[in-house]
Amino acid sequence: MPQNSDKNKRLVSLFLLGAVFFNYPLLFIFNHKSYVLGFPILYLYIFSLWLLMIVMMIVITTRRNSQATKRSEP
Repeated sequence: MPQNSDKNKRLVSLFLLGAVFFNYPLLFIFNHKSYVLGFPILYLYIFSLWLLMIVMMIVITTRRNSQATKRSEP
């Protein structure tokens, strides 16, 4: 039960961190008419942060499950 609680706490904190990063003040910082490799900076910020959050969710959920199965095996 404690492993599941830790996983939930980490996912909630990741959600709150994402809410901060996708909020207006930070989006306004990256909203310029400049390009990196042909892509607008705002789009690179949004999609790279989105990818990072997906990877972090995968790490949180799979790492906790693999550690729980290792402990339960004799």
